[in-house]
Amino acid sequence: MYTSTNPHSLKNFILLFSFIIVGAFLGCSSNTSKQNKNDSNNNAAAKALQSNPDFKGFLRKFKVLSLPLTIKTLEIIVDSSKKLNNKDNAFIKSEYPNEIYAYGMLPDTEANYKIIWLAPAEVEVPVLTTFTKDGKKIKEEGLGVGGCGSDCGFSCKEFITINKELTIFSRDSINSTDCDTSGNPMENTTKKYISYKTGKIMKDGKIRMSAILEKSTN
Repeated sequence: MYTSTNPHSLKNFILLFSFIIVGAFLGCSSNTSKQNKNDSNNNAAAKALQSNPDFKGFLRKFKVLSLPLTIKTLEIIVDSSKKLNNKDNAFIKSEYPNEIYAYGMLPDTEANYKIIWLAPAEVEVPVLTTFTKDGKKIKEEGLGVGGCGSDCGFSCKEFITINKELTIFSRDSINSTDCDTSGNPMENTTKKYISYKTGKIMKDGKIRMSAILEKSTN
């Protein structure tokens, strides 16, 4: 028994099939374009490192860290094998070239490098510095709040957190008590507060940090 085909149904089917073919082609083209762009960026980065062996050697001193990352500044132990030399300091440009140490590198190095190094102080200060793929400094920010020390009647507990979205939160919980001339803590003079700041590492390597804020916890 012969059944005639509805010409409108056939036309709709052909049109739908054409859309599917075109969509698949455009999707493949888009993926290919993205892959070619990534390959081009990676090749350019590789060439940049080859032309700057000092920067390549500098980066090798920073192990890749995992995110989320928490740094407890009072628990930092300086590793003498991670000491940076004058060649390394050509990129960091620290005022204390013989007292700086590598800490680590944040993951995702496709667009730029994000390294953390330790600056000298009473308590080691983690510093975040970002670089272009060819070793030019983009931005630098101290990650600590800067409240820790060993003064009479003073105690603190500082930690720094960087999460997977590259947002930064630095907090220092502080107890401060006045001392008399003999160095003895005075009763009823204790103040408890937190100092904190927030920040974000942008895709272009720039770092946005807030001012340091304080909040009483008495």
